[in-house]
Amino acid sequence: MQMTLVWAAAVAFAAAQPTATIQKPQQQSVSGGMCRLAPDGTLGVNVGPNPALPVLALTIGPGSAMADLMHANKTKFAGPGKYADEIIAVYLGKTALEDAYAGLGTVVVAADGKSGTFALNDGKASGTFDCGAAVKP
Repeated sequence: MQMTLVWAAAVAFAAAQPTATIQKPQQQSVSGGMCRLAPDGTLGVNVGPNPALPVLALTIGPGSAMADLMHANKTKFAGPGKYADEIIAVYLGKTALEDAYAGLGTVVVAADGKSGTFALNDGKASGTFDCGAAVKP
């Protein structure tokens, strides 16, 4: 019985792995990382196999270190909906300076509360993400 519970927990954990598909500037799908809602109402999404340099990083809410500098929207994450002027970064190179696309953009969180779309305001990067499990405010 205990082994069954351990196995079920492992399967649930594996199924909850975040994924992202970069559609622009070039098609690329990645998995791994995390989606986390901080106590201050900031949703952080980091997807990719390298936690130090995720392929997709985005924030919704007041807690981003760059929010003031970039004049980003600091409204708290409130679940499904459209969030404009959020910080989005797409890293396709081996460093943060190589083949990187970052700035303000729009994030739309789907009704399921776990997936959505993103697009930079300058049109240089866009795609989809799935946190693997609903993120609830």
